[in-house]
Parts: sequence; structure tokens; C-alpha cells
Amino acid sequence: MMNEKHSSVCYIFREGAFSPVKEAKSFHNDFGLDLFQYKGAVYEGRTGLQFCPLKQAADIASFIEKHGGLEKVQKLIADSLARADLSPRYTRPDEKKKDLFPPEPRDENRVFAKDLMGNKHYYYRFYNENGIELYTMEKRREFFQTVFIPCEGFMVGIDQRHRLEEILKWLSTLEHGIRGEIERVFNESMGDPKRWADLGFANLLGRYYEAKRHNIPLETERRQREERWAAEREAERRQREQEQQARYDAAIREAEKDILAGKEVVNREVNGKALIMQFFREHEIPVPLKTQGWIINVLHSIRYSPDSGQWDYRYYKKAVTVRKCLNCSRSCQRQFKPSSSLRNRARSARRLLPLWMRTSRTWNCKPVFGKERV
Repeated sequence: MMNEKHSSVCYIFREGAFSPVKEAKSFHNDFGLDLFQYKGAVYEGRTGLQFCPLKQAADIASFIEKHGGLEKVQKLIADSLARADLSPRYTRPDEKKKDLFPPEPRDENRVFAKDLMGNKHYYYRFYNENGIELYTMEKRREFFQTVFIPCEGFMVGIDQRHRLEEILKWLSTLEHGIRGEIERVFNESMGDPKRWADLGFANLLGRYYEAKRHNIPLETERRQREERWAAEREAERRQREQEQQARYDAAIREAEKDILAGKEVVNREVNGKALIMQFFREHEIPVPLKTQGWIINVLHSIRYSPDSGQWDYRYYKKAVTVRKCLNCSRSCQRQFKPSSSLRNRARSARRLLPLWMRTSRTWNCKPVFGKERV
């Protein structure tokens, strides 16, 4: 079947008639069938009917085998042709796609050109009162677009469009045109060892490698400066971390001393975290998840009473509380481990709480005892 001459135009049969389709493309197969792909399906060229979905066409041999083999498929195509006409793809073999789908009219204001580094883009010409050939990279009229001017096959960016009046005045003052101005600026850069030579200008002037050699010392200096800045930023970051850690350690030690002295420990913020919650974590005291949120958002302060061996606390009156206690279940006893110290072994170990205090770790939950609102 594939040896029979046909055109490059693909037709599909729908609503009782053949319709040409522009986006269709040939579908290769090893069975001599004229197939083409169009919108997620594969069609047969002689009948214009759908052959199979595109997903199943990935293994077309299995699809044909499931439907009785190649002879059965060819017989189905022949039966279909006996009932309907042959596709115009075969009745008009000399037909061209351009006859049915003429190309869209070319936009005279759009050009495909290179930037100074040789990368190609579309540029759009726009009208200006001086009649100078100027372009932008977007067709939309936006004031902050870069204005380009052609120069020896390259597009040279000048300034933003909202300063068009100044651009036109500046261009009119160039005695040797835009190329002469580029060459003047480039030569000034090459004459100054501390000034960067523009590689785009060098590419336009054919002096790219000369500019690269000129820029090597400047690149080295720039890289060393960036490395020095990076080292300074890293030193500042480490200093901040050390200061934060020192502030954190001091707050934990102060809280331990206040608890041992029977003083109130305010749940203030230390390095963005609740002090009492961090105090529990440092001493490896397990706290249920809901209670952790209550401590962080609601709890104002805690105090241990050496005389009664009980704890009391204060919380914020307007805050929404889960329970006005930390916990009272047997599985949630808070114990300060005798060996619990700050995780960083370089720090000095904290003073351990007395044994009589470490053996009483249950928070008092009686409503008549020391529950104050602030």
C-alpha cells in the first residue's frame, strides 16, 4: 500500500466527508501501512479513519496482533474502501500543503537577529518620529523595554524605551554612528588596565579574545574580592551563632538557678523559642504535643515551691488553652536527669537539681492551687 503514490496532505473522515488537517504528521511503521498521527490518535491514510489511540500505537505490532494480524487489518481497510470513497490524499497525489494551508503573512516589523554575544532572538521594529530603525524584544508597548539598534548584523541595546526622547537626541550627536561610538568606548576600556572591556562590543568588533586577555586580571581580582566577602559573611554568621548560643546557655543556667531558689521563671523568648519549653528539652523531659503548644503560646511563668514540693504556674487570660495544666498522667512525669547537661560538651555542665527536687516531677493540677491568670 505504501508504494502507491499519495500527496503530503493528510485527510481524516468525519461527519461524512474528508477534511484536510494541517498539524498531522506521518507515523512510521514496519507493516507497509499508510498511517499518520493527529491529536492523540493514529489514522489510516486511505480511509481517513482512526486506526488506534496514540498510546496503543507505541506497540503497534501487539495492537495489530490483537486484532487478527496484518491480513485481517488489510481486509478491514479494503471493506471500508468498498463502502466509501478513497481519500483525496490518493486521488490528488500532486496536491501540496501550501495549496490548502497558505503561510501566514510575514510580519515586516519582525526580524530574527543576533545580540552582541551571538544569541538569536526575534526583535520588533517600532515607529519613532526621527525615522531611525529601532527595535524591542517584545511586541507590546512597554516603557521599560530595552531599545535596540542594528549594527553590522548585531542588535545593540541602548537604553529603556521610556527614555526614547533622550535616545533620539543622543543618536543624532554621534559623528561616526553607533559603530564608531562602540569602538571609541571599547578602545578606552582596553587602554585602562583597571576598566572592564565589554565582551559584546569586542565580539562585534572582532576583538573578542583580545578583550578576554585584558579582563583576566580583573576577573582574578573580582573572584578574590568575592571570596573575601564570602569569608567575611561566614565569619559574621558564625559570630552571630556563637552569640545566640551564649545567650541561650545563659538563659538556661539562669532558669535552673531560679528554680532551685524557688523563684518565678518567666517563659520569655530566647532566640525565637520559648524558654521553658527549651528548658524541658535540655533536661530530656517528655512533653505531649498539645502541651508543647500550650507552653509555647499560653504559659506565662512557672515556680517551684521547696516547702511544699509542688509546682504552680501562671498563664495568659485571653489565650485559648487546651488545659490549664501541663499534665497530670502517670506516664508524663517530668524528671530532670542527673546526667543531663547542655548537648555541647565544650560548655560547662549545669548545676544539677537536688535529689529531693528531682524525685518530685509531677505538675500540680488541683484547681485550688496556684493557678493564676495574667
